[in-house]
Amino acid sequence: MSGMRLKEDANKMVTPGSCFEKERQALLAFKANLKDNRNFLKQWGKEEEKRDCCKWFGVHCNNHTGHVIGLDLFNPDDVYSSFSGKIGPSLRLLNHLDPLQFQPFWVHLPTYDIWISLLLISSDIFQVTLQISNLLFLDLSGNFLEGSIPFSLGDLTSLKHLDLSKNQLVGVIPESFGNYSSLVQINLSYNPLNGSVPKSFGNFSSIKEIKLLSNNLIGELPSFTGCSSLTELQLSGNSLTGSISDFTGCLSLSVLYLSSNRLSGKIPNSVGQLTNLTKFIASYNSLNGSIPDFTRCQSLSWLDLSSNRLSGNLPSSVGQFPNLVLLDVGHNSLNGRIPNFTRCSSLLKLRLDHNSLNGRIPDFTGCQALNDLYLSGNKLRGNLPKSVGQLSSLEHLDVSSNSLKGVISDVQFLNLTNLKLLDMSFNSLVFELSSIPSRLDTIICRSCRLGPSFPMWLKTQTAYSELDISSTGISGNIPAWFWDLPDDLQYLNLSSNELTGMLPPEIYGDYNRGPGMDLSNNKLEGRVPLFNFSLSSLNLSGNKFSGRLSFLCHIGVGLTFLDLSDNSFSGSLPDCWSRFPSFVVLNLSNNTLSGKIPSCMGSLFLLEALYLRSNAFVGEIPMSLSNCTSLRFLDLGENKLSGFIPEWIGEKLSELYVVVLRSNRLSGRLPSQICWLYNLQYLDLSDNGLSGDLPGCFGNFTAMATDRFWNNMTNHLYAFTPAYAPLFFPPTAGENGVAEFINNAWVTWKGTKRIFGSTGLGLLINIDLSKNKFSGNLPTEITNLIELVSLNVSFNKLHGEIPKNMGRLKHLDSLDLSRNDFSGNIPSSLTLIDGLAYLDVSYNNLSGKIPTGTQLQGFNSSYYGGNPLLCGPPLIQKCGLPTVMVVGKEDEEKDGDFWKSYYMGMGAGFAVGFWGICGALFLNRRSRHFVFATLSQVKDRIYVAVAAQIRKIKRFYLLSQFPLSNFLERSNCSMQNHKKLGYFKTINIFPTLPTNGRIRIS
Repeated sequence: MSGMRLKEDANKMVTPGSCFEKERQALLAFKANLKDNRNFLKQWGKEEEKRDCCKWFGVHCNNHTGHVIGLDLFNPDDVYSSFSGKIGPSLRLLNHLDPLQFQPFWVHLPTYDIWISLLLISSDIFQVTLQISNLLFLDLSGNFLEGSIPFSLGDLTSLKHLDLSKNQLVGVIPESFGNYSSLVQINLSYNPLNGSVPKSFGNFSSIKEIKLLSNNLIGELPSFTGCSSLTELQLSGNSLTGSISDFTGCLSLSVLYLSSNRLSGKIPNSVGQLTNLTKFIASYNSLNGSIPDFTRCQSLSWLDLSSNRLSGNLPSSVGQFPNLVLLDVGHNSLNGRIPNFTRCSSLLKLRLDHNSLNGRIPDFTGCQALNDLYLSGNKLRGNLPKSVGQLSSLEHLDVSSNSLKGVISDVQFLNLTNLKLLDMSFNSLVFELSSIPSRLDTIICRSCRLGPSFPMWLKTQTAYSELDISSTGISGNIPAWFWDLPDDLQYLNLSSNELTGMLPPEIYGDYNRGPGMDLSNNKLEGRVPLFNFSLSSLNLSGNKFSGRLSFLCHIGVGLTFLDLSDNSFSGSLPDCWSRFPSFVVLNLSNNTLSGKIPSCMGSLFLLEALYLRSNAFVGEIPMSLSNCTSLRFLDLGENKLSGFIPEWIGEKLSELYVVVLRSNRLSGRLPSQICWLYNLQYLDLSDNGLSGDLPGCFGNFTAMATDRFWNNMTNHLYAFTPAYAPLFFPPTAGENGVAEFINNAWVTWKGTKRIFGSTGLGLLINIDLSKNKFSGNLPTEITNLIELVSLNVSFNKLHGEIPKNMGRLKHLDSLDLSRNDFSGNIPSSLTLIDGLAYLDVSYNNLSGKIPTGTQLQGFNSSYYGGNPLLCGPPLIQKCGLPTVMVVGKEDEEKDGDFWKSYYMGMGAGFAVGFWGICGALFLNRRSRHFVFATLSQVKDRIYVAVAAQIRKIKRFYLLSQFPLSNFLERSNCSMQNHKKLGYFKTINIFPTLPTNGRIRIS
């Protein structure tokens, strides 16, 4: 519009005489409705010397007729002129007005030292302009116009230039705009307009510029078939869908902006046929396919196709455009090799980052004007070519996250005297540098090889704002000269090395901004130094630091992140937490801190993650934490906290995703308010003394009960430098001084305690209530939590049946119901859970057959043990046979105690008796002789008695089988002869024989 706007001062205009009185009165009436705080309209008046309105500021008259033809209140010397008020109806009297322009008007408020835009004109201006039928130029940009655009505005058929940008206009673009047969330029950018782009916009034969940037437009692009004069089409920053139109009929098109929409499909080849095309920006869409050939676009200076889904090779023609200034195809899926850039003498910015490009880095000698070279996030191999060191204009070099290897020496930096940013991280490069000639602002060499000694070339770098040499194999002490840090320091990262020793007692600095420091995962020890400056973030985790935390009270108020976990800090927490109103993450876990949690921690209103895990804190959970309404992650586990779980956790901390209170001394009932945590995805109350029934409202956990509910509970963005100011756009990790902290938590997973972080924790939807004293039934509402992955209620006193609909938990991976008093059958619906990898129902009172299912029969039989009436595989007990009674859990525990005591008592008695008798015999000779003599007599008597009884039995057996009378008759011998035989001498115990001839035994 600058070409259409008359910028000359009124005093320099040549007019033949005074303006018309009617028009002068109309202008004075217009002034009466304005508030001119800075007296710019002082020339406008009724005095005689001010009668010629053609000499007034902002008024332009026809040099021949004297009629007012233009009104421009834009002051080129002071764009912040002080106007406010309304546009009155008097302007309709200016019948010869052609260019009607009202540019932004601003007011300065010295009290706050800021500039604030004020409303200049209201929507009444439309009623005024509609009365000017011959209006050619209408510029109402940069105001606060509200409401919708009147459809009757399309009746101004003579209009050539329409600019309503930078207002607050809503609604759709009127279809009546298709009536503009003479329209050359239309600009409706930066409004919240919705609806689609009118199809008539594709048929403007006279239109040259269409600008609809940053609205809420939807729908597909119209077909631009009749826009033969169109030179600029700017539609970026909307929500347009569909594919890119065919621009075959727009051969004059030179500027095409389609970025930040929702366009999909391929880029039509017709775009590559626009010979006048100079700028083509279609970034941040969902375009796919390959990049078309732009060989015919020799005037191309800007080509930005970044952040799409483009694939295929990068066309070789992109390296042959002599006028190309910017080429950005980053964040796509391009592959193949990088083409040679031999004719790009004008190229300033080249971004090929975050693709799948391979091969070696080509020679960029033909791009001597190159300022920015971004090749990160690819699959490039080989070393950094020496030709890169010849790019004397290079300011930003980023080759991080590739497969580069080799030695980096002084040769690669020989002529890089203007280099400001160097990022070679995540490569296998070995630095053997003595110095870098430029004064670097950003040095990132993470996961390269700089060690083992501390890199001395850093001694000459005194102007960096960011230094990241983490995971670079550096060992030993940090040299003293290093702590003379630059005044512009914003971020320092020495983490994950082998640094040892102690830090200096005090670290001084006069920093322009509070820097962030990360010294984590080293072997540093001793006390933490006093930081005599403000810090935005401090990470000392994973070291051997000790002592108390009193040093925190000397750090400035800008701290947003503090991680002191995995050290040996001791003592109670200080009472200076109110100094840190910007805290986002606080991690003090895995130390030996003790005492109560101070109530002043409730002043951390912006706190999102609080870790106090694995310490020795006592007392109740302070009620002041209810003020931390931004909390998303609360881990107070493995301490000695007591008392009840407070109701305000559910009432006030509605943003909580994770609640971990495991391994404390909490007691009482679980408050029903816990069910108000609609974001809750992880609840661990295990190993406490909680009792009572489980609330039936467990089905109210929205995040666990809603399919594809997504909220990022695993990370928190925090400022590692105060440069970050979240005013309009959401921050992104790694940009604008914003870093990312990834949550982690200890989880009892499948019977084993392990730590989860990053992706694992984000996927783990978990409830762990084990090792408490909960009683009653397991609420059936728990089956509504269809996203639940792990449920553990073992070691409680729950009874009743297992809910029949447990099979609804399709995502369940681990289920532990062991050591309770559940009865009834195992629900057959469990067989419907395909991904169930762990099931333990042991030591309950379950009965019946184990449901048939691949998973259920695949578990170890011990996971079903302790259930007397349970049968079927994998148990040995078969269904339908007499039940072998198995000792229940409680009886088994009682019997085990009894037999343990019995055997211990028996063993002790035996030992006392044995050694008491043996000891006496060993020490007293007389007693020993008496005992052994007695034992010998007892032995002889026993022997004689046993022998006599044996002989009696033998003789009785012999005589009963062979009677004497029979024997004598068969031998025909007399009694006298038998006496001679001496037979009776051998059995002289019988003195007489009976008359019947048989022996009588007495």
